[in-house]
Amino acid sequence: MSTMRSKVIRVWEVLDAKETAHSAYERVLARPTSLEVAKNTICLLLWLETIADVHILEDVSAMEVGGITLSRLVMEADALHNYLFHGQEALPEPLVGGIPAIKELCSSGRLVDFRFFKFHRDLVAHGLAVIRDTIAEVIFSDHLHTMLRQFEDEVHSLAPVMTSVPAPELTAPFVAIARTPPEDSRTAFVAFWEGHPLSTQDIINYFERLLGFRRCIKRVETEQPCAGQTPKHAVIVFLSAELREQVMFNETVVYYRINGYDMWVQVYKPPL
Repeated sequence: MSTMRSKVIRVWEVLDAKETAHSAYERVLARPTSLEVAKNTICLLLWLETIADVHILEDVSAMEVGGITLSRLVMEADALHNYLFHGQEALPEPLVGGIPAIKELCSSGRLVDFRFFKFHRDLVAHGLAVIRDTIAEVIFSDHLHTMLRQFEDEVHSLAPVMTSVPAPELTAPFVAIARTPPEDSRTAFVAFWEGHPLSTQDIINYFERLLGFRRCIKRVETEQPCAGQTPKHAVIVFLSAELREQVMFNETVVYYRINGYDMWVQVYKPPL
């Protein structure tokens, strides 16, 4: 009996799929920017593309090199990246006023703000680490991108001398040595209307009793905001990815109305 085998992904396929990310990386470097800051910025924006329904990196690759927008974005992204991994008690100066450039780029103020990253800090850090340990190595390789462009030029030349064959580095299998924790594939982000948070029990009762999904939720965690604020963010971890899909009616984003208040829920799709 034959068995199904998963498709082998080649390095050149990752290069091709992430060409826009490399273009954005080159644009950030052209500011000029140090290699580490540029990598931090692109890794964060790559992760954001997994939760924002916009082509963030495409916008960045078209930004004016000497423009204020790109400069502000790089400062915010690098400071946020460092906060997520090293989080000092005192916020870095670029984050004191929030992350307006990142919010504008994502067009998702409902979900993406500094409080989102503060609350989901561990989850975001996991995702960034996976990106840095896997596809980032390919995205940031000028050598690999140069080889791919040369091969594409040969293929598209009018009079090729011989059949072009990509370099072994390009046809090598892409092996991801790191993965996002399995629980992240059962996770959904939650955002409340400002001033109208819902309790953990409200959320569980709504899905498991009112909607009739029975026991489908492993846990709900709600933001503990600063004095004078009400919770704006929460996270739901379902018992399985399949149950999450059922509860979300196979949609990526769903608005639910609970006790007269709206709750915005979006599935999390880990990078790998």
